[in-house]
Amino acid sequence: MNDIDKILERYFDGETSTEEEKILRQYFRRPKIEERHKMYAPMFNFFSEERKKAGMERKKKKMPVYAWISIAASILLLLTVKSFYTDARDEASKSMLYIDGERITNMRTINAEALISIENVSEINADVIDSQIGILDSFTE
Repeated sequence: MNDIDKILERYFDGETSTEEEKILRQYFRRPKIEERHKMYAPMFNFFSEERKKAGMERKKKKMPVYAWISIAASILLLLTVKSFYTDARDEASKSMLYIDGERITNMRTINAEALISIENVSEINADVIDSQIGILDSFTE
């Protein structure tokens, strides 16, 4: 019982190991506890009860199999619709530009407008413009 006193002292100082705390829980679950330790019994019994309740709550949160199947089917449906939608679009509509509300899909026109925009930007040196023109030309090759 002196060991229990030492472990209790270490417990309240926050210095016990997991194994020592397990010993305390087992001790306070026994029907016969020394009189000097009975004042701690409600606390340890409360912790044990709360641990049991927490374990039961975790088990209740388990999702049924049909819920997982529904989620998987929904994702599969969304991916299928997306793939059909993507395949249905033609190549010209992948690159587009709007000028004054008009939709432009011609790549030559898009490149020309991009070059005009680059030239209109103030305070850009020739090296930056040349590098951006090179990037745009690589898309048309």
